[in-house]
Amino acid sequence: MEMKFHQLRPGQRFQWQGENYEKINPLLARNLDSGGQRLIPRSTSVNVSEGNLPTPPATAARTMDPREIRRAFEDYHHSSLHWLERLDGTEETAAQARDALERARERFLSLLGEEGKTASAFPDGNAD
Repeated sequence: MEMKFHQLRPGQRFQWQGENYEKINPLLARNLDSGGQRLIPRSTSVNVSEGNLPTPPATAARTMDPREIRRAFEDYHHSSLHWLERLDGTEETAAQARDALERARERFLSLLGEEGKTASAFPDGNAD
């Protein structure tokens, strides 16, 4: 059945340009094969055939130990304090601090299973 993209519900699956997608929000869809996201214009006609689309593999829910999360957070916090105390105003030290804090951030997000995802309290997504 053909519908306009804006008529789909979030989570509804469809085919467009020969690929399988799942609607994420009013503007974005996730490719079911690659996992990549794509901006889809509201007025785009898509083919809805949920019965024929493959279902994504089920992922096992991971229970996390709060102590493990706390250790990872403390690692990040100690890295932050370590580099904050060593800042001397030079660009070299600032670059070293940024690199070290980015590695600590990656370790923390890796523990949470959120590699590559960005969640920020800052409106533009950056602390800079």
